[in-house]
Amino acid sequence: MTAPWRIVFDNLAAHYGPQHWWQEDQLGDWLMMVLVQQTNARNVALAMNNLQDVLSVDQLLALTPEELAERIRPARFYLQKTAHLRGLLTWFKEAGGDFAAISARPADQLRAQLLALKGIGPETADVMLMYTFGKKTFVGDEYARRLSQRIGLGVYKTYAAMHDALQPFAETLTLNEARELHALIDEHGKTQIGHPYDDSFLTTPAVPADQWPVQAVQKDGPHGYPQLGGKVPAKRI
Repeated sequence: MTAPWRIVFDNLAAHYGPQHWWQEDQLGDWLMMVLVQQTNARNVALAMNNLQDVLSVDQLLALTPEELAERIRPARFYLQKTAHLRGLLTWFKEAGGDFAAISARPADQLRAQLLALKGIGPETADVMLMYTFGKKTFVGDEYARRLSQRIGLGVYKTYAAMHDALQPFAETLTLNEARELHALIDEHGKTQIGHPYDDSFLTTPAVPADQWPVQAVQKDGPHGYPQLGGKVPAKRI
């Protein structure tokens, strides 16, 4: 059942190229995975700009909740996100404060710990698992579920249903491939916005470049910051 997804992945990778999501700055990227919820690229970039001089776990936790909230205000829902970030950072510090050591924990255990934190749902937990802690996982987000239905690879009503069905496929990939698969599915999905087109050809092996629809052009270009328009947040001066 998962074999066609390898063909889909190879076609997407050949057409859009490497995406390199969430691999620029481990802590900064991790924070953005929370800040990006329910907001847009510009707002996240503004919030991250306000954090450039405190980008360490100790410095962030040394801020009062009010100070942190004011800095991330541009990201919207800043009071909730302040609580979520502080909870995440507190858990990180209590767990040893070391990305490598925490990454050594079994994926199932680490996923359960992330899901126990306020504000961390399954999709965010899986993104963190894969990009922050180096665990292969399948992100069954809305882009993935819509793609699967469009190209006839299954109708999944929930995130959990698709994640569970495709996790065995993710395990066959390298970590970099698993990361790229999620990024490529989302970037491809964005090309369907406003002018949807038939992309059932994705299940055909080695689709030639001249057979791709003209609409299938990546919006932002390959980058390391999803939803930030390919721009690294400017450093605070």
